Amino acid sequence: MKQLVLWALALMASPIVFAQNSTLDARIKNNLYLNVYVNKTNCYVGEPIVVTYKLYSSLESVSEVIKDPDFAGFELRDLIASGDDIVNRQTIDGKSFDVHTLRKIQLTPLEAGRLVLDPMILSNRIRLIDASGNRSSLLDGIDDSFLKNGEYRVSIASVPITVNVQEAPANAKPAVYNGAVGDFKMNVRLSKVNLNPGEQGSLLITISGTGDFSRVTQPVVQWPSGVTAATATVQEQYDRNDKNAPGVKIFTFPFSSSKVGAYTIMPVQFSYFDAVRNRYNTVSNPPVTFYVREGAVNAPAGAVNTQAERNDHYGALLLGIGIVALLLLILLLRKMFRNKGQQQPMRQVMLKQQVQPVQTDQPGSGVEELLQPAEDAVTKPGSLFYTTLRQGMIRFFEQKYQVPAKLFYKSTLKETMTQRKVPVPLQDEVFHMLTEIEMNIYSAGGMEGDRVRLLEKTKAILKKL
Repeated sequence: MKQLVLWALALMASPIVFAQNSTLDARIKNNLYLNVYVNKTNCYVGEPIVVTYKLYSSLESVSEVIKDPDFAGFELRDLIASGDDIVNRQTIDGKSFDVHTLRKIQLTPLEAGRLVLDPMILSNRIRLIDASGNRSSLLDGIDDSFLKNGEYRVSIASVPITVNVQEAPANAKPAVYNGAVGDFKMNVRLSKVNLNPGEQGSLLITISGTGDFSRVTQPVVQWPSGVTAATATVQEQYDRNDKNAPGVKIFTFPFSSSKVGAYTIMPVQFSYFDAVRNRYNTVSNPPVTFYVREGAVNAPAGAVNTQAERNDHYGALLLGIGIVALLLLILLLRKMFRNKGQQQPMRQVMLKQQVQPVQTDQPGSGVEELLQPAEDAVTKPGSLFYTTLRQGMIRFFEQKYQVPAKLFYKSTLKETMTQRKVPVPLQDEVFHMLTEIEMNIYSAGGMEGDRVRLLEKTKAILKKL
């Protein structure tokens, strides 16, 4: 009889306990939840996406990942792993949350179709009664007898995400295409153009831009007969936390030849798929020539567009310079004799000019004027355009915000723009632009069309400031 009574009481209490648990779960979900963010859900095979899992908590709790998504059909690279413990504070609807970035990953789809990112699941222990017996407001109107040591256990999960992956168009796929998706450019140069027999030189192939650099594979080099090449070394430089920021991958091929002569390396090709414009692009370089000779001068190669040596023409060049200098001297002497009678008025004019303060570029100087030297250097080989463009930016910030050229560091620039209330997105544009310019200086520059695009982009950003 007693057992029947206990069973009856338990049956009567079950709906009440269930209702109370449901009410508590609903309250907890407003204070503890897991979100997943994807930068895009439509992409092509080989085009990377970035997925971020964040835990929002305004409670005293301990959370543990009990199931990670499988990421089937993707190649995975961790940008932020679960052990990195990145936490910041954020206010949402007037409530303060600790925001834990549990995981940030780059996923590169390997196949077409509807690929599903299954949920991440967390187990949570939430303290609702502290050591002094104080109850959380979440327990208002709820019996706490079902708690264990003042804690409540609950599991939460992220929502599944479907990513629609398309095959890149196959009708015009280049033969050298190896799966790279993004926006890239290539620069090819020699460490030196003059070598002694048996001396080692290097061919440097620099691929820069944005995208998944793990898909950027070593380009094929057609070495001329008589040249021995070693295995290439690879360097990568890019921001793993921001796949929209510029990056670079450098392949360095050591080579040598024991026979005297001129050697030409035929153009190298690199292909990628531009997902924004939905097309394949193939970039290449002009042929590269180097010379093996006894007693060669080991000078740096400079721009890759050099198609032949200029050594045999230096004498003619010096003679031409001498003739021009002589003509200029004659013109100068004629001008001095012509103006001899006007020496005193000229001296007075010069005196007046010296009394006036030296005029310097004012903050109001136009962006077009400051970047004109860079525009003039667009067609110049090597990195001259990029160094001139960076100098133009330095002058702009020196005049606009009084940032001295010798203190032109990103930290100083960041502090100055923040003080001047420049919006953070615009600051990011400035830093991305500087990074791209510096990458091109390092890699000796790109194609003329890329330089024109970069110049116009720089003008647009500076005019916003």
